[in-house]
Formats: sequence, C-alpha cells, structure tokens
Amino acid sequence: MFDQLTKAAVHWADHVRPGDVVLFKFPVAFPQTRDGKPGVRPCLVVEVNDLGEERRFVLAYSTTATTRSNGGYDIAVTHVADLQTAGLRRATRFVGTRLLSVSPNHVGFDVGGSGAPVVGRLTGSRLERMQWVRARLHAEHDIAADRRRERSETRVTVERRSHLKTKAECPRAA
Repeated sequence: MFDQLTKAAVHWADHVRPGDVVLFKFPVAFPQTRDGKPGVRPCLVVEVNDLGEERRFVLAYSTTATTRSNGGYDIAVTHVADLQTAGLRRATRFVGTRLLSVSPNHVGFDVGGSGAPVVGRLTGSRLERMQWVRARLHAEHDIAADRRRERSETRVTVERRSHLKTKAECPRAA
C-alpha cells in the first residue's frame, strides 16, 4: 500500500552534446537589459568536458548582427529549416572566438518552464561547420602548447656586448 514507484529526475545536463543550442545569460560588454545584467540569449554548446566529477560546457556567443567582426570562426544559421531545428527565431551567427566555459549549475542558464535550457540543435552543414571550427580551435590550442613547451625547453645563452668600439677598431681621421 505504501509502495510507490519513483523515477529519479533526469538532469538536463546529462544529455547535452556539442551542437545543442541553449539559453544562457552570456556576459557582454554592453548589457541590453534595464537592470544592467546580461539578457538571455541562445548560445551554442561547442564542447562538453568531463573533468573528473565535474562537467563543463564551452558556449559560443550568438548575435543577430550582420557585421564582419569576429569573422572566420563563426557559424551562421540563416535558412528557415536550420533556424527551426536550432530553436531560433531569426538569422543568428554563433561566434567561435567568443567562448565561455561554464558549469551546468551556473545561474546563467534559463531553464524556463520546460526544465531545460536546450531549445534546439544544429544539423547538416551547420553542424559540420561547427565541427570544423572545433577542429581549428583544438589545433591552435595544440600549436600554442607546443610553442610554450619548446620555449621552456630551449636554453639560450645571452651574451652581452658593448656597443662602444675600442680604439683599435676606430680608424682615426688624420
């Protein structure tokens, strides 16, 4: 009579993967809300890192501006079908050079009434573009790490020389 079947609540963060679009209060230099706090905007999950017991998401900033700033590593979502599957209302550009690493417990996530901040997912060519951006970011990270390691391993002997010439080196104008 007192036996009840209970289901463990599934945490939304356990199912998030790269390519998902989530609602997050991404900190920006010019807040758009009246209280001075960042507004909720769609962000792209670029990486999901499990560091021991802790899970971290790397989120890419989104903008609807059509400027060329921050170009190169952007993922533009413009086609109607892509916008619908990504849960976006209008053409959006995710900027791969503006990234933020956050915990799933961060207060910036807007879980809303659904209990999860995930609003959609990239598909097709947009997902392939995100994978290309991820690969480039990983490659640049590895190159920078190799350069730092090479600099620390290479011992350079610095020899100090005087810029003044000795009397024997200076011909006298006679």
